[in-house]
Amino acid sequence: DGADTAAGSIQLRSNSREYFSRGVQLGLDWQFTRGDAIHEIEVGIRYHEDEEDRLQRNSTYHQQNGRLVLDDLGLLGNAGNRVQEAEALAIYIQDTIELGNWVLTPGLRYEDIEQKRTRWETRDGRTTSPSSRADSNIRDTRSNDTQVWLPGFGVLYNLSEATTLVAGVHKGFTAPSNSPDVDEEDAINYELGFRYNGGRNSAEAIYFLSDYDNLLGECTASSGSDCTIGDAFNGDAATVQGIELLFTTDMSRTGNYNIPVTFTYTYIDSEFDSDVADTDFFGDVSKGDPIPYIPEHQFNLSVGFLKDQWSSYINVSFVDEVCVRASCNAFEKTDDSLTVDLSTHYALSEKIDLYGKVENITGEEDILGRHPYGARPNKYRTATLGVRIDF
Repeated sequence: DGADTAAGSIQLRSNSREYFSRGVQLGLDWQFTRGDAIHEIEVGIRYHEDEEDRLQRNSTYHQQNGRLVLDDLGLLGNAGNRVQEAEALAIYIQDTIELGNWVLTPGLRYEDIEQKRTRWETRDGRTTSPSSRADSNIRDTRSNDTQVWLPGFGVLYNLSEATTLVAGVHKGFTAPSNSPDVDEEDAINYELGFRYNGGRNSAEAIYFLSDYDNLLGECTASSGSDCTIGDAFNGDAATVQGIELLFTTDMSRTGNYNIPVTFTYTYIDSEFDSDVADTDFFGDVSKGDPIPYIPEHQFNLSVGFLKDQWSSYINVSFVDEVCVRASCNAFEKTDDSLTVDLSTHYALSEKIDLYGKVENITGEEDILGRHPYGARPNKYRTATLGVRIDF
């Protein structure tokens, strides 16, 4: 409210950090024909190193006459002195085989990732120099190594020039952090469907299933969980399945204007497949509980009008309510949200474009999240006018 505060009542962190990244990547493409089959083989290898260096301080202030006044410039390192590093090796081979109406794509990838974190002592009473990187000031180290093989197989079958059947089975993974005893996120992913492209009209319907052997949760500043940022947690087995629909068309009847229409819809059924003892991230999970923040229904409808230099669009999107914790108790859900946006553009020239937009025209007020630290609203009605210049 702008009132003066007591000395030292406000703490600010200098979130200083440096990032370092380097690597090398080599690739080989080889095309040949064997009988009626056309092969395109890709082979690649990549070595990569990453490093994040944090040396941060907390300082205290008070507010006086509406301004922040420094009381104590904290010692460098008192808010964090650590280095996180990773070395990753990836090798893959893939063969795209064209055989009549069939396109077959088998592939295999290998990943070897070594991660390490070193923390130096910063706590009061345990060091007089929180910025020191001396061996005698090391607080702790931890590491996590991941080696994984990732096979995959994709299939396309061209029913006609406009219609294609698609199917695939692929193993996917997400590397854990350097938290020890945490496994990589591991899933077998299936898809089956079709794509149609008939010029003015196109459509797509895909069924998907992700069978997780281990669902990974990672603590971040935005997760809001009672955990240490950077830590990771095993969520054990889980299943995510659903269907994605896409339809596009142009409703114009003359060549003087265009009315493009795009509709997308996604249905997702997600749940944990096992009981997980109480963790700082997932909470207490029972088999059949929903996976947090995955909506069951969501869709988007976009209708445009394009004529000469003008282009205008109305966009309607819906996102279903979600549980923010597996337990889904009181105050652990979001609201479903229906949002209507309107935008228009006028091209003054090839390089200058005038635009205006109104987001959330109806002024809906919804809770879209509850992390971190309580309910988070959607964006309220917002109008924007601008000029875009392409140099």
